[in-house]
Amino acid sequence: MTAYAYLRKSVQKPGARDISHAAQEQGIRHLAERHHDNDGDLLFLTDWNLSGRLGADRRPGYAQLLDAITSGRCTAVYSYSLSRLGRSVSELGRLFDLCRSRGVAIRLVADSIDTSTASGVLIANVLSSVAQFEADVASERALAAYAVKRARGEQPGHGRKYGDRDGEDIDAVLDAYREAGSFAGGAKLLNERAIKPRNARARHIRRADGTTQEQALWWAGSVASIVRRVDPTAPRTVPRGAKAGGTDFVLSRLLRCPTCDSRLVGYADRGGRRVRYLCRARSAVPHQRGSVTEALIMPAIRAEASRLQSPKQLEAHGVDEGKRADLEARRVRILDMFEAGHIDKEEREGRLRSVYDAMSKLDAKQVVVHVPDLDWSWEARDVNRVLKAMFEKIELDPITWQPVAFEWTVPEWRSEALAQT
Repeated sequence: MTAYAYLRKSVQKPGARDISHAAQEQGIRHLAERHHDNDGDLLFLTDWNLSGRLGADRRPGYAQLLDAITSGRCTAVYSYSLSRLGRSVSELGRLFDLCRSRGVAIRLVADSIDTSTASGVLIANVLSSVAQFEADVASERALAAYAVKRARGEQPGHGRKYGDRDGEDIDAVLDAYREAGSFAGGAKLLNERAIKPRNARARHIRRADGTTQEQALWWAGSVASIVRRVDPTAPRTVPRGAKAGGTDFVLSRLLRCPTCDSRLVGYADRGGRRVRYLCRARSAVPHQRGSVTEALIMPAIRAEASRLQSPKQLEAHGVDEGKRADLEARRVRILDMFEAGHIDKEEREGRLRSVYDAMSKLDAKQVVVHVPDLDWSWEARDVNRVLKAMFEKIELDPITWQPVAFEWTVPEWRSEALAQT
């Protein structure tokens, strides 16, 4: 049997000494010593940077506390104040009822509450209502502040705009836009002049002299957002480029630009007779070449695809069935961690993306094993499905844009000899 202490804070702010981690822990230890609980040796549970409005499913420390009370391991609950336990009257009411049914006292430092007494229960019920009231008032204040900012034409939030930080040259952006006469042209000039954008992912850019340089890139949209903010005369719309082709093209999601490593997009003319794969970043980054026709590169791709081994040889390599079960179990664990509040949405998406990528590779192996005889007269999306199962990526020469390297999903599937056709 153990006494438990629960600490929580939504947002850590310098100077808030009365609710800091150290202040809460010190006050709780002194209170526990006065009640002779474990001689001050408590089991501490914390939920830092989590709102008190969240339920147990999103506060892991609070969930462990409830589990300890329910299982009978907990003899008393210590916290700094009711607002640290939670900001929801209904949730606090459930906690009080659970503790009352298990004979567990709740003792709070700042509110001087001890629910082992009748007066303590009464005060706790009143203060829990006050805690939710304070949270509701804070929310109303925030919404009112946002409304005032919007009425003034300001953008709600605390983020600074481009040009507010040291090293950000908003005049250079305006000059590039006015010199080029378009947002895309302005982005291209900014990239040529090596002016660094904010929060842009660096790409490996191949220069005309054959050298490669890592550079964060400007795009038409980022230039447009800055120019429109400071220049009311700037156009409010941006012409859209070619529509992405999805999987309706034979080589969809297989080709990458040898200049900037952007994924090439399939595009067909109005009659559908000629298909091209183009780099949509060519308007923002100098390219020696920005597109290639499908007919030009298909002979080399067909020749490489003909190196796929026979069905019997492929079955010998097999597909790891146990790996799929492991990936599914990993996917469930990630979702459980998110629901418990251990990871945020961004980290959840990043982890799930790697799992789904691995599952896609397993699906690709199944496709190649069970559909090894590729028929080039099939619909484009069906051919694409098999090619994506065979190849991870097809590299193009930076000058001729001819295929120069093929990254096979399973390298062992590639035969050195071309298949007899």
